[in-house]
Amino acid sequence: MSKAYREIRDLTSSNLRKRVCIAFSYPTISQEEMLPYVAEHLRYMAAHEDEILMSGPIIKEGQIVGEGITVLLTDSEVKAAGFMRHEPLVRRGLRRFEIKTWELREGTLNVVAKLSESKFTLR
Repeated sequence: MSKAYREIRDLTSSNLRKRVCIAFSYPTISQEEMLPYVAEHLRYMAAHEDEILMSGPIIKEGQIVGEGITVLLTDSEVKAAGFMRHEPLVRRGLRRFEIKTWELREGTLNVVAKLSESKFTLR
């Protein structure tokens, strides 16, 4: 084992190493053509929120519907692909997706919840 490999192993040994699948999704039609179906997508995502760590669109000025990222609470690419195949916009052929497995290692996550106002801050 090389010195560089040993150093990397030592530096990452305490990392979380939680694996999740990320679905990158891309429109296959124009925003205008997709808009009538977005509510169905939003209902699906809300109904399956317990399977999702985070999800949302890539923001571009003047664009409501475009590329998106969904981080799923599974490390199985088969399960993640099944989730995405059932997503209404994908099922209708209006979006395509690709799945990648991601290993969470570094970062800080702070959530402040103000329950009386149904607000939270993610820092």
